[in-house]
Amino acid sequence: MQKKLLWGLALCSALALSACQPSLNWRASQIDGTQLRFELPCKPDRTVKTVNMAGLDLALSVAGCEADDAVWAMMSTQVPAAVDREALLKGWRQATLQNMRASQATETTWTPLRLAALPGALRVKAQGTGADGRAVTAHAVWFAHLEGDVVRLVHAVVYNAGKPRPDNDQSADQFLESIQLP
Repeated sequence: MQKKLLWGLALCSALALSACQPSLNWRASQIDGTQLRFELPCKPDRTVKTVNMAGLDLALSVAGCEADDAVWAMMSTQVPAAVDREALLKGWRQATLQNMRASQATETTWTPLRLAALPGALRVKAQGTGADGRAVTAHAVWFAHLEGDVVRLVHAVVYNAGKPRPDNDQSADQFLESIQLP
């Protein structure tokens, strides 16, 4: 009897401990060389690559990772203040939706909680397909903010593979709402 009781207690302890371990390991992060901070649910890989946007060669900084059958990414670049930032953000949004072959997209204006974004910030939730042909749901934001005498363009996105789940929306909200300046 005592052996069964100990075995049962050990099993209950193991279940309790496993229930306390989150599937996402949130950590503070930032884009190198900026004050922009956010939380990612996994350790990010980082890169900087040159991209062409509206005829401008821009250094795009990217921090991203994969966790819970999703890809999480934060991207940012600087442009001169005189550039038409709204046109750049619109083109960036269109390219993102085309790459995921979006069949449904819902756009809403977005107001970041902890930073002074310039007008035109937008949030999109879209259904489409990934490069592997699997269904994907994207939760994304695009916005700009002043950084001295330049404008910083920012795009944050979560691509959830497979069938949409309510906890995917909650995790995407946590990521997107964590974006801030100190």
